[in-house]
Amino acid sequence: MKQKVVLVMALLAALLVSCGTETQKPSETGGGGSEPIGTAVVPEDTLPRETAQPPEDTQSPMETQPSEGTQPPEETRPSEETEPPENTEPPKETQPPKETQPPKETEPPKETEPSKETEPPKQTEPPKQTEPQQSTEPLPSNSLTVLTGEGRSFVGCGTETGFYYLTLGAGRLTDGRDGHHLMYIDYATRREVYLCSDPSCAHNTADCTSVFPTDDFQHSNVMLFTMNGKLYMLVSQPDREGVVVMGSSGGTSTQSGRAELYQMNADGTGRKKIYTFGANLTVESFAAGDGSGLYFITKKVSTQSSGGSTYFTATDRKLVQMDLSSGKLSTVCDMDFGDHVDWSPAGAYGRELILSGIDFGRAVTSQEIKDDRGIYDNACDVFAALDVDTGKLREFYRVKYPKSRSWALDGKTLYYSVDGSKEILAVSVADGQERVLCKTAHDKIWGVVGGRPYTWEQEDGFYFIDPASGSISHCGLKNKTTGVHLEIMAEAGGQVLVIYDSDAAFRPDGSFSTKQNYFGLISLADLIAGRGNYAPIKMVEAGM
Repeated sequence: MKQKVVLVMALLAALLVSCGTETQKPSETGGGGSEPIGTAVVPEDTLPRETAQPPEDTQSPMETQPSEGTQPPEETRPSEETEPPENTEPPKETQPPKETQPPKETEPPKETEPSKETEPPKQTEPPKQTEPQQSTEPLPSNSLTVLTGEGRSFVGCGTETGFYYLTLGAGRLTDGRDGHHLMYIDYATRREVYLCSDPSCAHNTADCTSVFPTDDFQHSNVMLFTMNGKLYMLVSQPDREGVVVMGSSGGTSTQSGRAELYQMNADGTGRKKIYTFGANLTVESFAAGDGSGLYFITKKVSTQSSGGSTYFTATDRKLVQMDLSSGKLSTVCDMDFGDHVDWSPAGAYGRELILSGIDFGRAVTSQEIKDDRGIYDNACDVFAALDVDTGKLREFYRVKYPKSRSWALDGKTLYYSVDGSKEILAVSVADGQERVLCKTAHDKIWGVVGGRPYTWEQEDGFYFIDPASGSISHCGLKNKTTGVHLEIMAEAGGQVLVIYDSDAAFRPDGSFSTKQNYFGLISLADLIAGRGNYAPIKMVEAGM
């Protein structure tokens, strides 16, 4: 009996020893357990916060010991970022400026944003992706910019901070002559001022910087543009369809009235003539720039007599570049590429000048074009890019010429529509690829604003098209008095300058004459949505 008890006790002791040995050697069994063991080597910073804390017996020292991280992190400690930056102080331009001194266009003040009643909510601002992304290649830093075109029927140009224009009406000067006034509409103060730095000036003498005597500066001969903070004025004879009427028969001189280029500071001071073109040259109403130089198209003038009058026919078109540092003019290339196309500048893309024209397949006369006797049946609308560094022409789009069509350029995209087609096409300037942007019964393209092409109908107003999605927004805003469409003058910083009302005298037949135009700023978002939240400009002239 004792032997059985001893045997049982020995067995129990052996069993206890065996169990204790297994609990002390987890490493020997680590590969065969059913629980995952890999979680032990996952860094804490890769785990969700809820699971990042290990059990107490394995807690990381970084989790339990205070360290440098217990001090306020950089983003929560008082720092330079939390102190008002220097530029929070109202810049000089935001203080009531002298009535005659516009701000520097290179420093747009914060107040150029619309007021609360006209400022769009952040979520209504057109997102960046609304601009078509057809090419990922960055444009060169010295890209061309078309400097003319703003203002439509006005002699005017816009900057980031304001709008310049030359008044159509001429005022009587003290010396008995008539003179136009150069005006400036300041977006920050929402005021129109004479471009004169003398607050005591009556703006009726030739030495006033806002006065341009009509003897030397005829309104129809003037073109305004800005570059590098300077204001430029090109004065040349009007050029229409290549022929300039200059005088009666018997005249023998081919002088067309010299084209002259003036430069002045943004406030009108320092006006000086910087270049006089040749006596037998006329300059087209177009200018482009790349920061260091200006580009123009010149024509040589020759005489031609017809019907008892002497005409000056403009030929030998050339693209020329004026180096602003040296003041020298050089020829880029001849505008006759031997293709019988009368190319006209329409935009810019990188270092290329975008041209448009009609290809009749042969040389045609101006008289044939006027008669329009089937000459367009086999014609094509063509668009090309002219490299201003090499003078090479690259055609990127061609379409059979329709009887009626409309188009507009916006940098890298050509928007094109045939009237009645009920669709708007988007064509890549880079490679000529065409896509249907949208289907719409309103297919008359009027222009581009805020990166959005828009169409126009007499009764309905504007239709703005999102270039990314093709969605269309209707804007029924019209001139409050005349009932015609808003006139879009310029845009800058999410705002658009428009003529939203006029003082007009109506005639019995429904036509009218305008006595005064009223300018106003409207946010791009409000314009697209058709909300008439205008910030009126305080006018001192007739706005025309």
